[in-house]
Amino acid sequence: MSDSTRQSLATLDETCKLAQDIAQLVQPPMTIGLVGTLGAGKTQLARFLVAAMGGPEEAVTSPTYVLAQSYSGRCKIHHFDFYRLDTSAEVWDLGIDELFEQPVLVLVEWADKFPACLPDDRVTINLSLEESSGRWAEVLGGGVRSSEIVANLPWNSCK
Repeated sequence: MSDSTRQSLATLDETCKLAQDIAQLVQPPMTIGLVGTLGAGKTQLARFLVAAMGGPEEAVTSPTYVLAQSYSGRCKIHHFDFYRLDTSAEVWDLGIDELFEQPVLVLVEWADKFPACLPDDRVTINLSLEESSGRWAEVLGGGVRSSEIVANLPWNSCK
């Protein structure tokens, strides 16, 4: 099962609202993949997601060089960045697979680099910057639980 919806993110407030809407629907364990080019807004969306889950927004930075960070909120949040990784073995070395069944939220920037290392049932947020129409988010559900999240987003009826 797969479901998707696309939404304009013209302002930071709209990006924050997307994060809040998703956070209200997420029940751990859940994985959220963040996909997009450099500067598309992956880390900003992660910041807003952490804050919406009751974590410290100001502590969220891109884990590009440290590869992983953890935060506490209404659940434990693990934030990974696959940008600098070259092989799936490096992903497994991070111990990410041990988290998928725990009651945690796993956020993965550059999730498209190693999709086979992530659960099939995950929310994927593709962020894009389009010259003519600005910033967009396409939210996809890859399984039963994640498709329910996408289907229940408040702006899903605007497809």
